[in-house]
Amino acid sequence: MTPNFELCRNSEVLEQYYALREKCFRQELKIPSFDGSEEQRDRDSSILIMRDGDQCIGGARIAPSTELAWDLTGLAIDTDTCCMWERFVIDPSKRTVHSFREFCSQLVSTSRDIGYNNALVLSSLRNARFYRQFHSALGVEFRILGQAPEAASPTFKGLEHYLSVSTLRQVERARVAA
Repeated sequence: MTPNFELCRNSEVLEQYYALREKCFRQELKIPSFDGSEEQRDRDSSILIMRDGDQCIGGARIAPSTELAWDLTGLAIDTDTCCMWERFVIDPSKRTVHSFREFCSQLVSTSRDIGYNNALVLSSLRNARFYRQFHSALGVEFRILGQAPEAASPTFKGLEHYLSVSTLRQVERARVAA
């Protein structure tokens, strides 16, 4: 299988993504009341979809703002060029190391193409380490900053939350002419 990736606005494909994230979050995160249907934040964001033919097999929301209860001033991150990667899911029957690596690569390149320099991620420590491994293979810096339970939305309270940052563009150092 060679999946296709796209920023999606097709309502039928987006409905497949919303249903997939609801199913996975209910089963895997053990949130039986999770409602995966479209949210205002979805409409304000870009949704990267992974497809196999007409079937959505994965997706993630690239949100244009960083609505976190976390002080970002010490990170030297310009919040105007920083996004949040949210609601990341791959169908368990299609989830492989290869598909995950491809999705991470597309997430990085698509976010760069949109114009973002950094991406923030809230996840479990296990997933943060997994993301870091794939970013390292891509040559992209990914730092796990620390626990951030206060950054979780009410839906995800009680789950482990670590804040991480992906440096999508390396800042070029100024060169002094001789």
